[in-house]
Amino acid sequence: MKKLLLFLLPFLSVDVFGQQKVYRPEKFEQNIMNVKRVGDVYKPYSVVQLKDGKEEAKDFEIETKKVIYDFNQFARSKNVKFEDFAFRPYRFIPIQILVQPNGSIDYFIYGFQSGLYGGGMRMANDSLNAEEQKIFVSIANEFCNNYKLPANEYNKKYSVNFNISLGKEPRKISKKGISTLELAQNCDQPDTVKNLILNKLHLETFPDVIYRFKNLEKLDLSGNYIHQVPQEIWSLKKLKFLSLSENRIDYSSFKFKRNKHLKDLNLQYTEMAKMPKSLKKNRRLEILFVGNNPIKFVKNDFKGMTNLKTLNLYNVRTSIIPKSIGKIKNLEELDLYYNDLEFLPKEVCKLLKLKTLAVANNQLWNLPEEISKMPNLQTLYAHHNRLNTLPNLPNLKLLDIGYNLFKVFPEQVYQLKDLEEFDITHNEIMEIPEGLIALSKLQKIYIRGNEFNKTEIPNGKLAKLTESLEKRQVLVR
Repeated sequence: MKKLLLFLLPFLSVDVFGQQKVYRPEKFEQNIMNVKRVGDVYKPYSVVQLKDGKEEAKDFEIETKKVIYDFNQFARSKNVKFEDFAFRPYRFIPIQILVQPNGSIDYFIYGFQSGLYGGGMRMANDSLNAEEQKIFVSIANEFCNNYKLPANEYNKKYSVNFNISLGKEPRKISKKGISTLELAQNCDQPDTVKNLILNKLHLETFPDVIYRFKNLEKLDLSGNYIHQVPQEIWSLKKLKFLSLSENRIDYSSFKFKRNKHLKDLNLQYTEMAKMPKSLKKNRRLEILFVGNNPIKFVKNDFKGMTNLKTLNLYNVRTSIIPKSIGKIKNLEELDLYYNDLEFLPKEVCKLLKLKTLAVANNQLWNLPEEISKMPNLQTLYAHHNRLNTLPNLPNLKLLDIGYNLFKVFPEQVYQLKDLEEFDITHNEIMEIPEGLIALSKLQKIYIRGNEFNKTEIPNGKLAKLTESLEKRQVLVR
């Protein structure tokens, strides 16, 4: 650690003693803000999202996870590994980064506020010793000067909040399989092992010890720093589940080989820029998670994936879904949350086995009429869009169309005889949906945030509807 400090000294004087950006909370309030609450000036990243001129809550976990990874990776590029901060037991340190609308970082605030919290209990000690302090501050300063967060299109300052782990987390022995490299190396009966859970071990290279386990069925390497995945992985002929999530995988060197054993594959947060052509060689693949990657799709990306049952395209930042998605004849679940779709391709409606369709948090103005021909569709999440009409949806059990632009209650809902859960919160509907009383299978209904909630008089129609539903043990919110 002393050698590392000498390495860092040349840029310590520039960043720390120049334009300071890194502060403890109390010093930041004293020297910069001179207020008790940072949120009075910088809106939290978790709530800055404008829709029709109004601020509303939105989940920004996606960006936060990326920043955590990037900050750790930046430190590693400077030969600093926070897991080596081992002067005290494993702990974490809270971070708040204050950001300009263009994504440049103003300030980096780290550590708990000094004082008492929550019923007189003092928060866990996050303090760094002098040597750690200098290293951490210098890394944070250089990170601020070299890193840009997403620009805010609404010209808003924001903050992003997260925790950074310091030291090595004690690893509990897993009942589900081997969970440390030491246990894997010392295992005297490797042929009996089916599960390796080697996630979040700060691994930088693919561990060769894996090849000891010829009967391995599940391999979890998520949350590491692995870039290269060797082709020898395909020698594990019984491997059914593979997770490489939260590693920056080099897809130019990692190729899938033709196999009939892999069924469940998780490649989220791996910086996948396009769908690998060799992906289709997983002939028996049933579950594929490629969400949270900046993917640019091409025409035939989904051709040949006929055995897929679950496809996760969450936050792939796309405005276009290729028509070949209609070729996935056995698909039962499709997740398109948090994208930029203005329309849903009609080919989706060819997925006749689809049971769950999630298109929430997009820019959809309508849903295709052909959706009414999907006989097995039971669950539809379409909240946070721009919908103001609905097609016929005959077999739904769950329908969520909250946070849309409905001004008139969609009559199609009254035809959903199997509907069990319904959400139409935060639209602009005037009339009270009294016809809901006829839906005998309803168990939960969410209707708050509409115009009829504001104009309702005591003991009026809405109160009577609520009372009637609650007498049937229906949850009304």
